[in-house]
Amino acid sequence: MTSSARNNLLVLLATLLLIACGFQLRGSIEANFNSITISGGSNDFVKQLNKRFKQAGVKIVPTGGEVKVEILKNELKKNILSLNSSGLVSEYELIYTAIYRVQSIKDEKWSEPITLDQTRQYTYDDKNIVAKELEESRLVTGMKDELIRSMAAQISLQTN
Repeated sequence: MTSSARNNLLVLLATLLLIACGFQLRGSIEANFNSITISGGSNDFVKQLNKRFKQAGVKIVPTGGEVKVEILKNELKKNILSLNSSGLVSEYELIYTAIYRVQSIKDEKWSEPITLDQTRQYTYDDKNIVAKELEESRLVTGMKDELIRSMAAQISLQTN
């Protein structure tokens, strides 16, 4: 067996393994509307949600969109999960919550509020403050990205 055939076989096997475990690339959403108006929420959150819809070819308009989204709440909470024997924090829990509602051109009424949550835990060590702050920042960014991805997908599905 030649090395190129072996490489092709390895790539094929790796692909089959990924497909078998349910892996799929995160693609853009498929929206069946042309324009959206998003209000409420923090600037950063709304900017990222707008970007997600722009990538799907949806026009972002300040008023009068085919679909209207009102972000009622998007917030991050940080809870202490455990303390060490000295009474210092050893583990935190982060909870990122987004609550929103949707109105499409077809419906006069707003949907019931929809709540999405992302939760992560991480260990904390006073000896590694900078590293733990960086870890927390990356966790928060990942949580926000996942919320926005889920929110955009749900909005697209709701308006079908």
